[in-house]
Amino acid sequence: MPYNHFTSEERDALQTMLSYRLSLPEIARIIGKHRSSIHREIKRNSLYDSYLGHLACRMARARRRQNKPSPKRANERLMARVEELLHEDASPEQISGRISLEQPKDSSWHISYETIYKYIYGHGERRQELITHLRQGHKKRRKRATGKARRGTIPGRVSIDERPGIVDKKLRFGDWEGDTIEGKGKRGYIATFTDRKSKYLVAFKIPNKTAALFTSGTIKALSKIPKNRLRTITFDNGKENAFHKQLSVALGVKVYFAHAYHSWERGLNEHTNGLLRQYFPKFMPLDLVHHHTLDKAVKALNNRPRKCLGYRTPHEVFFNLPVALQT
Repeated sequence: MPYNHFTSEERDALQTMLSYRLSLPEIARIIGKHRSSIHREIKRNSLYDSYLGHLACRMARARRRQNKPSPKRANERLMARVEELLHEDASPEQISGRISLEQPKDSSWHISYETIYKYIYGHGERRQELITHLRQGHKKRRKRATGKARRGTIPGRVSIDERPGIVDKKLRFGDWEGDTIEGKGKRGYIATFTDRKSKYLVAFKIPNKTAALFTSGTIKALSKIPKNRLRTITFDNGKENAFHKQLSVALGVKVYFAHAYHSWERGLNEHTNGLLRQYFPKFMPLDLVHHHTLDKAVKALNNRPRKCLGYRTPHEVFFNLPVALQT
C-alpha cells in the first residue's frame, strides 16, 4: 500500500478527535489510515504530550527539509551559474533551459525550474535579495496551475442519477439529504441532515468545513440513529464531502451526489436549513453558538406539526409514535 503523508486537514481532524477521546482504531477508520500510522503521527509530532494540528504540520515539514537530499543545490558550481543568470533577471524556466543548452551531455547540471524556485524561496537570509530578480516577486511561492480545474472535484463520487428510484418517492425511512450552514464571515458551521420521508432533522456544529472533521462529526451524529433508518445520503459537491467512502463504510449507507448547481435535487434539506435560519440568521456568526442552543432549536423543529405530514411532527413520524391526545 503506498504511503501518503498526513494533510493539514487530517491533522486538524486528528486533533479534534483526540480532544473527543476517540480511540485510535476509530480515528483510523474515519480518516482512512492504518492505526499504526495514527500512532506514529501522534508520537512524532506531539510536543509536551500535546498534539496540535498546525504545530504537527510545521514539525513534519521541518523534518522533511532536513532529511531530503538535494544533490542539485549541493552543486556549488551549478548554483553559482543559477545565481549569475538570476541576477541578469532571467526567469527560473529560462535559467533551466539555458543551463541544459550549455551542458547538454552532463545530466548533473540539468536542473528543473521548480528546484530553482525552491532554492530561491528557501535561501534564508538572502531569500529576499533573490526574490527581487523574479518577474512578480511574490513573498510566497505560487505554484503554477496544472491546467485542469480541481475545485469541487470529489474522487469516486456517485451521481444522483444512479440513486434508486424509490428514494424519489419518499416512501421509506432512512434516505437523508446533507448540507452545511455557514456563519457570518465563515465563523463556524452547522452540518444538517434531513430524512426525506419524515422531515426529521439531525444537526451538529463544526468549527470548519474540512472533510475529515465533517466526516467524523457525521459518523458520531448519525451513529445514534437506528440502523434501519440509515439507507442513503445525498450531498452537494462541497469538498467537505470528499471522505464519502469512509462515511459509507462506517455507517453502512450509500452516498450519492446531486448535480452541480442543482440545489432543488436536495430541496427538502435546503428548506429545512431555511427553517433553522429562524434561530440562526445569516448575519449571525456560529462559532459561539452553544451546542445546547442548537439542540434546542433542532428539537423545536422536530416537534413542530407539519402540514405535509398530516399535522404530525417529524419526531412522531420518524419514530412511529402515536399522537399524544390532550385531555
